[in-house]
Amino acid sequence: MSRRILFLDFDGVICDSIDECFVSSWLAYHRRVGIPQPSSLAVGLRRRFAEMRPFIRSGEDYVVIQRLLAEGRVVSTQAEFDAALAAEGGMDGLKEVFYAARGGLLESDRAYWLSLNRVYREVRGPLARMADRDDVRVLSTKKSEFIVEILAANGISLPIDRVIYTGSRTKAGIIATMLAPADRALLVDDQIDHLLACTDPRVEVRLALWGYIRPEWRGQHPQIPAVGLDALEALLAPWLTRPRPAGA
Repeated sequence: MSRRILFLDFDGVICDSIDECFVSSWLAYHRRVGIPQPSSLAVGLRRRFAEMRPFIRSGEDYVVIQRLLAEGRVVSTQAEFDAALAAEGGMDGLKEVFYAARGGLLESDRAYWLSLNRVYREVRGPLARMADRDDVRVLSTKKSEFIVEILAANGISLPIDRVIYTGSRTKAGIIATMLAPADRALLVDDQIDHLLACTDPRVEVRLALWGYIRPEWRGQHPQIPAVGLDALEALLAPWLTRPRPAGA
């Protein structure tokens, strides 16, 4: 029996986690370079961090933003950011230090860490209503256990086996492996590269306009349909209104 599976990105689609990513990557950067953390932050640092947020594809990339900020460098295109990323080297080390900082913050002050992750109000209700469906997935570059923790704190009980951490895999590749020949899928994401990579005709995509996107993406990629928060519930209607698949 064919299915249409919904895949939702987490950061920027379900959750506005920029404050948590800013704090965790700031801690991780100072640990990586081995310099003491300053006692205060420069004015405008978070704003400049947010301006480069759309270039992020994976968690460790946030540490590269912190290096760029520390060095007073500004990048304005994905190609410029990717060049800075390539020059960093040791991506496994970046990932390790970033997740160590994030995990340490969660362990030392869970309430504070959770407060830095704001689930969008317009997404919270629909996701809670769909949480027990086996044709709804969260697909993210953030580790599953962190996502489950944030969702639980917002009253959403999504089983961890439906929260997929990409690791070194691509989102397009993961979706392809999960689809039977007759299945279809919808991916909602705010990173244009993840959407452009979905060339399988069985996979529909939507660019989440409320996420961290570059204004020029819509003009550069008119073939990628966009959706705003005002139209999200209508987009999700098939999963909110139709009967649950057998065994769900």
